[in-house]
Amino acid sequence: MKFSIAELLNAGQHKWKESEVDAVTMRNLKDLCAKLNKLGFVPPRVATSCLRSLADQKRINPSAMGSSHLYGAAVDIADADGKLKKWCIENKGKLVECGLWMESPEYTKSWCHLSIYMPNSGKRIFIP
Repeated sequence: MKFSIAELLNAGQHKWKESEVDAVTMRNLKDLCAKLNKLGFVPPRVATSCLRSLADQKRINPSAMGSSHLYGAAVDIADADGKLKKWCIENKGKLVECGLWMESPEYTKSWCHLSIYMPNSGKRIFIP
């Protein structure tokens, strides 16, 4: 599973140009991309949502207006077969090593949510 900045910028409805993204958000995207690529999950996957506009966030989940997606610090990766989530749980040490946190699979039925921001709970696999 390898991602590029361009892929992360184009995941979701809004297709971002690098020139539209501020320096802090771009730094987050680069950090996220590097950590995802270091993770080591081999089968290819598609990012379905990464950087979100406020309008996208209001449409997708208006109760989470502090979402890491707004800052380029989280990605949703298609995972209908659940293999990525299962792999992450079985290889939790890789999440720790890479500095990634994952939403609990009970809340992400067909995707895997990974973030570079530690959740309030501090748990590596967390309930949103």
